[in-house]
Amino acid sequence: MSRTIQCPRCKGVFIWDEVSPVARCARCGTEYSMHPRRGQGNSVLMPPVGRGQVDLLTVPGDSTVRNRPLLKCYIPNGWKYSCSLAGDRFDLVSNPFVVSVSFTSPDESARIVFTGESFYKHIDPTPQTAMLQNRLDDFTVNRSPSFFRLRTFMSAPDYCNMIAESSSAKQLRLIYEKQPDRTETDNQQNIIKSFLSKGFSDAQADFAGRGYIGYRPDGKQIKIYAQTRVVRLLRISTVPSVQMVPMPSVFGVRMTPQMINQQRQEIFWDTMYEFALIALSPNYERAYSELERIQSSIGRAPEYDQVYADAMALINNAQLSIAQARSASFERQSQIISDTNAYTSGIQRQMIADNAASHDRVARRNSEMIREVNSYQTSDGFVEASTRFDHVYQNRRAPELFAAQEGNSFEFGVDFTELRRNN
Repeated sequence: MSRTIQCPRCKGVFIWDEVSPVARCARCGTEYSMHPRRGQGNSVLMPPVGRGQVDLLTVPGDSTVRNRPLLKCYIPNGWKYSCSLAGDRFDLVSNPFVVSVSFTSPDESARIVFTGESFYKHIDPTPQTAMLQNRLDDFTVNRSPSFFRLRTFMSAPDYCNMIAESSSAKQLRLIYEKQPDRTETDNQQNIIKSFLSKGFSDAQADFAGRGYIGYRPDGKQIKIYAQTRVVRLLRISTVPSVQMVPMPSVFGVRMTPQMINQQRQEIFWDTMYEFALIALSPNYERAYSELERIQSSIGRAPEYDQVYADAMALINNAQLSIAQARSASFERQSQIISDTNAYTSGIQRQMIADNAASHDRVARRNSEMIREVNSYQTSDGFVEASTRFDHVYQNRRAPELFAAQEGNSFEFGVDFTELRRNN
């Protein structure tokens, strides 16, 4: 039996006999490790395997980049590799469009991870600002990518320490520190010039390559190498603010609010890249040589900029839709609050009016008791009569005429209507 398989890299179609452990795409030559699923005759596609040469990398199945090439680099022969859009190291929510590639040796004794550029805005590490960590900021920074996250600045050595500590190795200690060579120094100078041309007032590049030794939970000794370049950026921005200014007046000097422009210093930091190598100690040197070959060859594919622009446009549209939805939600909430306040105010006004009317009735009853009168409801108001009268009447034709009687000894004509006593 055989199966038709579509290559995730080039979209070419090839035939696999469902027996061979390796399937090869006839179009691009990519080889895939194959194995059957348990209990089923179907098979699954394993991560691609390197051929010991420079290859193009893409993110299979990702709708944002649509399987287009993102990076090119050397892939060690027989090593499995996987390319993806990486989550942010601090909160696992992606700084938009950060590319990551992981390489695993055939015996799984070593692993290399490359992660692309991430851009951050520095905030002071205080309890008041801790709640702001990992929040996406607005689109006002004049830098690509236009998104950035709020995070306390980390130097390159500290960042390498953080990478090593994320491996969960026990008894971890630093054993080696790489010094920047002439190529790295030239790169830093070019990067600083690039940032200064984009509106930043100052830029400082910091390189670190650090080796560590530690132990896995199973007791096996491992070595770790972490490398990164961090660029610390300074920008001076002008922001309007209100300041109380003393102004002379006829009564002396008084403080008057005045709008002024203030200069504000903002700090950003950019991790240009990061490499991490974790290997069992006996296999470290061989894996490190492969790392060096990957480092020297990795770069952006020709289509990267267009893929990036398309992805950022998609993200911008999504952010705009979220902002519009939040605005509409805020308007609905405001209307609900306004309606609730109006209803509550109406109820309160009615309660006050009812309470006032109740007080008026009590006061009127007290007054009637003192004056020994009763009040009766007329067609246009009320009239008072002595308490000795049992019945009070009003003339229909002449409403100003009234009659009263004691007991039931006198019958008035049809022109008179008996009035109802107010309680």
